[in-house]
Amino acid sequence: MRKNKISNLLIIFLSVCICVNLCPILLSVSHADDFTVKSIGDYGNVTVMEVTGNYDAKISDGSNNNIPRQEIAKEFFKTHKDEYDFLVIYTNFDFEMPDAEAVAFYKGVRNDTQGIGLPLFDNSALFGSSGKLQGSIDMGNISNVATDPLDPNFEDTLSILAHEHLHRWAAHVKFRDAGGQTSSALLGKNNDHWSFLLDTDGSLLYGNDWQDNGGGTFTSIASRKYYSLLDLYLMGFIDKWQVPPILLIINPDIDKARPSETGVTISGLPQYISIDDIIAVEGERAPAPSASQKTFKSAFILITSPGTFTGYEIYGLEAVRSAWVTRFSILTDGKGLMQVASSLKENIPANPGIIPPSLDPRTLPPEINDGVAWLMTNQAADG
Repeated sequence: MRKNKISNLLIIFLSVCICVNLCPILLSVSHADDFTVKSIGDYGNVTVMEVTGNYDAKISDGSNNNIPRQEIAKEFFKTHKDEYDFLVIYTNFDFEMPDAEAVAFYKGVRNDTQGIGLPLFDNSALFGSSGKLQGSIDMGNISNVATDPLDPNFEDTLSILAHEHLHRWAAHVKFRDAGGQTSSALLGKNNDHWSFLLDTDGSLLYGNDWQDNGGGTFTSIASRKYYSLLDLYLMGFIDKWQVPPILLIINPDIDKARPSETGVTISGLPQYISIDDIIAVEGERAPAPSASQKTFKSAFILITSPGTFTGYEIYGLEAVRSAWVTRFSILTDGKGLMQVASSLKENIPANPGIIPPSLDPRTLPPEINDGVAWLMTNQAADG
């Protein structure tokens, strides 16, 4: 009996020792196993899936919850061509965003563009893509957003989608200041939005359209409406010489991470940042605008809790999808094209169904007894 107790204690001890080294891996695998996704089908140009598990933006340790996004993408590419730049994901359930202020968020999958303040990376294989997918966008619970074009809040839905797409290229750039030092003063919230003090002509990625009142005061006359000229340069739609010097208001008492706000008057000292000041730190954009990608493709995906899909959600999503095509063209001054139609894979294996047995055509008149005999002869053992 004592020998058995010692053996059991030894097993427990070894298990604890092993767990010290392997638990992080095992927990990661367990988390992957806890999230499941299954395609229901394509409804028009919207792909519907059922999911179970934790879909929050972050997991308990504060790190990004990437596995669900990867699994959804891999499920999508099982039946769709690998020709999409972005996956736009809506849910029919609530989940936690990256922070209390966020209503949507962008997940970068790949960056092959130099000069925009981002390192080069390619994680597309983790998402089931062979170097094509650039990012995914979580737009939240579809019941919380306006999807009727006649709803005054429909404009907000399109603005949020435009904002998240812009995260693919902006705002990450720094510049060389008058003292020759690298400065991040252009950047605001989380260092991936424009500073509240930057004149962005009302960029959808924050900053404001500042009116210089003279005497050291400035008034915000527009916010979150457009893609600025700096945005369009970073996106690859215009050349650097088309970006004029940009006003940056110097006032250390104002939080640069503050979101855009129209109608605000502040004081400060004007400073102008040139595109050459940015290029001095980040380098030239490569590929150059003359050779950059101008046509993109997005897929729209609705993920649902099991047994909750009604079909009515599709009407609203189709409205958003159609409007986004036009809005992207307007925001890029007609230079950009966003495609949103689904492209199914070719030669997807299909269930062949019941294959009838081979037979020779009967030449004699119909005879019931012959028919019964034929059925009995061809009846399989399992029925």
